[in-house]
Amino acid sequence: MFAILLQISAIVTVSTVHATDSVSPSSHTMLLNDGNRIPILSLGTVGKTNMADKLVKPAVIEAIEAGYRQIDTAAAYKNEEYIGEAIVDVINRGIVTREELWITTKLPCKVGTREEVLLALRNSLKKLKIDYVDLILIHSPDNLYHLPEYDYLNVWKGLEDAKKLNLARSIGVSNFNNTHINRILANSDIIPATNEIEVNPTYTNLELVAYCQSLNITVLSYAPFGFMVPRPFSLDPIESTFEEPILIQLAQKYGKLPCQVVIRYLIDRGTIPIPKSVNATRIHSNMDIFDFKLTTEEIILINELNQDVKVYHFHGKHLLAFVEYYGF
Repeated sequence: MFAILLQISAIVTVSTVHATDSVSPSSHTMLLNDGNRIPILSLGTVGKTNMADKLVKPAVIEAIEAGYRQIDTAAAYKNEEYIGEAIVDVINRGIVTREELWITTKLPCKVGTREEVLLALRNSLKKLKIDYVDLILIHSPDNLYHLPEYDYLNVWKGLEDAKKLNLARSIGVSNFNNTHINRILANSDIIPATNEIEVNPTYTNLELVAYCQSLNITVLSYAPFGFMVPRPFSLDPIESTFEEPILIQLAQKYGKLPCQVVIRYLIDRGTIPIPKSVNATRIHSNMDIFDFKLTTEEIILINELNQDVKVYHFHGKHLLAFVEYYGF
């Protein structure tokens, strides 16, 4: 019964957001709690760092030419400079203006104090070849490098400094739970605009998504396909496929692919999915999701695929496995 009530509550929250025109159908953007509008689909760029120089720039160019306006990266991905080259390319060719792009990045996990934030952000700006980022996040609340002075609250205060200096339009967090967020709310001047967390049909993350949305903190959904795509680094993979009957049924109903149904599902839950691809066909396919919308009942049916199993774990051997795989 609790699970059903939680799903209904989440749908009601999203419906209320839509009713107040937080989502703009004409421009495919969502209104953040700081007044900025963020594109409701992002290109993910995480990948093996030793292949970034060959794959990331052409993928970002292809995506922007296809209509993507948000690019998601991080200092840890070691690809900001290639994204910067892509940004220069599309702006110089008149494909977009800087103002039409939304660039999201994340602080290095080795940043543990307020004083280190601006230095790290300016380093990212230099690599990205831009004067400001649209959104910068604390990558994780955890002290992954066992830094003696680490405190994510102090790091957050550094992001507040960055926003006040107009080096970042919006500031947010990633991989934060409700306890982490509550500590920021109780001790800070600025509410996080976003929380980037794992959300997909087999890890629906209903409680945390609903909690963030209740505070008007926008959720960005990474790993949107969960285990429906290969995860070679996973130590505990689960069986999951795009051939799930409900996905096939909805794909046939709307004349779409199952992967497009999954992206639409995340958008219709009021989150911003971050599908990652370097394949031109899939980049275009992932963008073709703005001409249909799932019903409340269909969202709940997809929620039933939940197995409560994450792709990414930030502790122990699981963390080491994907860090070594990607080369972070």
